[in-house]
Amino acid sequence: MQEAPKPKKKTRNIVLAVVLILVVIAAVAGYLFYSPATVNLSVSDPPPLYDSSISAIYVTFVSIDLHVANAGNNSGWTTINHGATINLMQVLNVSKTVGNAHLTPGKYTELRFNVSTVVVTISGFNVTYTIPSGSLKVPITNGGFQILGGQTVNVELDLSFKNSEILAENGYLTPVATAKVV
Repeated sequence: MQEAPKPKKKTRNIVLAVVLILVVIAAVAGYLFYSPATVNLSVSDPPPLYDSSISAIYVTFVSIDLHVANAGNNSGWTTINHGATINLMQVLNVSKTVGNAHLTPGKYTELRFNVSTVVVTISGFNVTYTIPSGSLKVPITNGGFQILGGQTVNVELDLSFKNSEILAENGYLTPVATAKVV
């Protein structure tokens, strides 16, 4: 009587190694694509030379949102700030963190900020301004950023206003803004 061939240990070890490698690859892929990523947003005021009569520029944000690439204009927005008032004259030298959010991994390309009012102190008096559209979309330089799970990205919004518009005191200001990954 002939004995049945015994399974080879070598073949079994190879199969186990392949299965283990596939499990590790799946775990890493799951972490990179499904675990939350974090974005931190800060605001700075690039150093224009504001007129000496201007002592404060208070910007009140209703919200600040971040947009995922290739999503529709009315979708794909994640709110990273639900309201804040910032004195741009205090962030001239050091940027101020204004929000953060957990994001799904992906590519993000633009910021949208909604401003309710801007109050500027000129020669000791407060003058209230509005942003004509109330909302401004700012593309993130270099096409935005790609973020994977577990990563943190820092984005800085540089925001300023023109002296001539402030001093005209006509009630409206048009922001000069750029957003970049830092």
